[in-house]
Amino acid sequence: MKKAEEIEDISARRVLEPLTWLLQLVSGLILAVLITIHFYITHLASHEAISYAAVVERMSSGSYKLMYAVLLLFVTFHAFNGLRAIVLDTNFGANNRTATNAVAMLLFIVVLLCGAYLLYTI
Repeated sequence: MKKAEEIEDISARRVLEPLTWLLQLVSGLILAVLITIHFYITHLASHEAISYAAVVERMSSGSYKLMYAVLLLFVTFHAFNGLRAIVLDTNFGANNRTATNAVAMLLFIVVLLCGAYLLYTI
C-alpha cells in the first residue's frame, strides 16, 4: 500500500506537470512575439538602433523598460522551466523531484532579480 506522502507526490505531479507544460507553451508563444518586436526595433527599424546613444535613449523610456522586463520574465521562466523538465527526465531528477524543483525555482528567482536590477540601472 502506498504511503500518504507518495500519493500526495503523485497527485501533485498530475496537476503540476501539465500546468508547467502549458505555461511553457504559452511563454514560448509570448517570447516569439516579444523577440520579434525586439528584433524589429534593434535591427530593422534603423541601422543606428544599436548605437550606445540610441540604446540609452530607448531604455530611458518606461514602455521599453516594461517590454524588456516582461521579456526578461518570460525568457527566464521558459529557460528554467525547460531545464527543470530536462533534469526531471533523468534518473537523478526523477529520484530528487522536490530538490530539482526547489533549485530551479531558486535559480529562476536569482536570475530574474539580477536581470531586473541590471535592466533598471541602465
